[in-house]
Amino acid sequence: MSKRPTPVVARKRTPPNPNPEYEFLGPPGAVAMLIVLPLITYGLYYNCRAGFGCIPAYWDSKDGFWPSIGSDPTSYHKDLWNFFVSTWDFDAFKVYSAFMVFLFVTYFVIPGKVVEGAVVGGVGGTPLTKDRSNYKLKYKVNALRTLVLMALMTAATLYTQGVKPFLFLYEHFIGLITASLVWTFGVSIFVYIWSFLPDGDGQEKILACGGNTSTKIYDFVLGRELNPRFSSSPDSTFDIKYFIELRPGLIGWIFLNFGMACQQYHTLGRITNSMVAVLFFETFYVVDSLWNESAVLTTMDITTDGFGFMLANGLLTWLPMNYSLQARFLADFPVDMSLTHALIVIATQCVGYYIFRSANGQKDNFRRYGADHPMNKGLKYMETKTGSKLLISGWWGTARHINYFGDWLMALAWSLPCGLSSPLPYFYPIYFAVLLIHRELRDEEKCHKKYGKDWDKYCETVRWRIIPYVY
Repeated sequence: MSKRPTPVVARKRTPPNPNPEYEFLGPPGAVAMLIVLPLITYGLYYNCRAGFGCIPAYWDSKDGFWPSIGSDPTSYHKDLWNFFVSTWDFDAFKVYSAFMVFLFVTYFVIPGKVVEGAVVGGVGGTPLTKDRSNYKLKYKVNALRTLVLMALMTAATLYTQGVKPFLFLYEHFIGLITASLVWTFGVSIFVYIWSFLPDGDGQEKILACGGNTSTKIYDFVLGRELNPRFSSSPDSTFDIKYFIELRPGLIGWIFLNFGMACQQYHTLGRITNSMVAVLFFETFYVVDSLWNESAVLTTMDITTDGFGFMLANGLLTWLPMNYSLQARFLADFPVDMSLTHALIVIATQCVGYYIFRSANGQKDNFRRYGADHPMNKGLKYMETKTGSKLLISGWWGTARHINYFGDWLMALAWSLPCGLSSPLPYFYPIYFAVLLIHRELRDEEKCHKKYGKDWDKYCETVRWRIIPYVY
């Protein structure tokens, strides 16, 4: 008697959102990001370099903003391509690729604690648990150990060979920018195509709510899949977005800074106090972030946003190449801070860190231990219809996003050592202010949808958004 054929279950397809709520100016904004974001990174290099200066340059086909851009608008696309080709550096690409492979291998080789993330949101997909409301993914926490390993390797190289090997990072910086962009576009294309392939159970992946529209270019930029993974097993811990969230950008940033310090030492025979301040503060920030690695699992990057070009560019190119601008500036234009200058920098950093860490600690303790715990004694809160409690005293009674203000003060402290000879080293705090305001507006919209009239009442109690009595 012949066996009856096993019925084939059709793979579920989640239709695109018919009424998407576009962000970043929608599809035109997405196209603009593909072009403008890389050009900004190149522009910061060409407008701040040895032999040219560090001031806003004008369009000059010989030695200005874009060395290979002509005056004919009809040829801009060819000129941009020629410009990109002129920055190609195979040695830089090999170094950047080796760095990425090293991070990938150490993720699996170095032991680390496995933790659960927040409940998975998104749309579509086939969760491996029956109850989607309790479906969580697992993640491996070992980024700080990876940084320690690289620091030990760096120290050994510095002891045996001196600063010479690290001068590569300064001398091939423009090539490293291009290499990072090749990786950015490569990873973005891969995860976009990967999002359409079925998972290990033959079902559709879980998609980000904001990345499932009918506009392909918008989905490519914002990110279609919520948590791109190679395995659908509940025991799998490797998540492409999570892996790239902390490792390449933050660790790469610190080592680019170190390369710039080596260049300054090679040129001057010493390290200025301004360079020491930048390296110390920014390294402290990265170590603190990696020490609290699991905290990233509750951020919007992980819980809400899809993984596409915008995040890939931000973490593989924008963060390490643009955030190292202060160190690169000081390598070319050294600054020796006076005592007053140094005290202003230190005070700004300390105040910013105190606000940032104590405000976040107060919120985390309230969420973790509840209102009745002794450490939360005296804190006032407002009950909402959803059952959540909103703090209306302490740090969170001064402003609804007071931690953003502390974060921004630290960003300012990293630029202050560069002095006031050029505005370009202040690109990061200026950009960061725009980013934080945009993030705050997104948070406000999300909370208003969640809490409704309770949020309006909360805003009447806690009037200020980020800076008390200012904004």
